[in-house]
Amino acid sequence: CRLDSYCMVGGGSVILKDVPAFVMASGNPAAAHGMNIEGMRRRGWSKETINGLRAAYKLIYKDNNTTQQAIDLLEAELLESTPEVAYFIDSLKNSKRGIVR
Repeated sequence: CRLDSYCMVGGGSVILKDVPAFVMASGNPAAAHGMNIEGMRRRGWSKETINGLRAAYKLIYKDNNTTQQAIDLLEAELLESTPEVAYFIDSLKNSKRGIVR
């Protein structure tokens, strides 16, 4: 499985699928539980960047889009205003096993 940039995984978690960039996952089997907001803050990222990444998370995890639908929406709506969304898009595109949900 692939653990992408800036993700966070809980101790003792069973990872059966890829964990996309910025996503926090834990459990047995692991499931997504939000974004690594504290890690972003510690790196000094702006509120605008963090809010853009929250919107990206919402498109894939809260709005019931397929991965491809979410990628299309991310590229159309958020990539230009929040360049860091490219990490999230790349981790979705490069997933071979599917992503934790």
